[in-house]
Amino acid sequence: MMRRGPIVAAVAGVAVIILMVVGLILPKASKISAKQKEVAAAQQLEAQLQVQLQQLQADQKDAKEVRKQLDALNQQVPGVTDLPGLIKSLNSIANQTGVDFTTISPGQPSTAGSGDFSIVPIQVSIAGGFFAIDQYLYEIETMTRVSKTMSLSLGAGPNGLPQLQAQATIEFYTTDVSAGPGSIPGNTTPEQVAPPVAPAPSPSPTTGG
Repeated sequence: MMRRGPIVAAVAGVAVIILMVVGLILPKASKISAKQKEVAAAQQLEAQLQVQLQQLQADQKDAKEVRKQLDALNQQVPGVTDLPGLIKSLNSIANQTGVDFTTISPGQPSTAGSGDFSIVPIQVSIAGGFFAIDQYLYEIETMTRVSKTMSLSLGAGPNGLPQLQAQATIEFYTTDVSAGPGSIPGNTTPEQVAPPVAPAPSPSPTTGG
């Protein structure tokens, strides 16, 4: 009977230790595991945010260049037709290149087939020497505003050779699909279209006598 006492005490001690482990250490270990998971999730989120930050910093560096490109595009293909500005530019080029005279006849704007922009045709008639006309057409082709010469004809000028006369159809463009007041792009209603001009009546044939 005396030998069972130490055994019982040892078993009781082990039981107490087990109870302490279950009651104190295991909950702490569970909390530590949960914290470790939270730390791992936070580290993963931090890595994602770092990637996003780097992307934003790269976008910020590119923003100035993108704005420059957009500004240049807006000058090449503006958001308004600006016929007065176009006519002024064409007259200014005529003065710079020394052509003898210029006739400028804007045509009716129309919406492009894609529907993304409008086409502004302008008929230009100029007279002058060969080099003056050549320089005039070159200056138009190299304007800040995008243009395209669709047709060109050359002939003797009103004063005879060596003076020449050139007639050209030039297209300019705008992102305004309505092309400004008074225009007729492709999406007009029937009442917006001007009625056709009736031909003049032919004279009645006269009878002899």
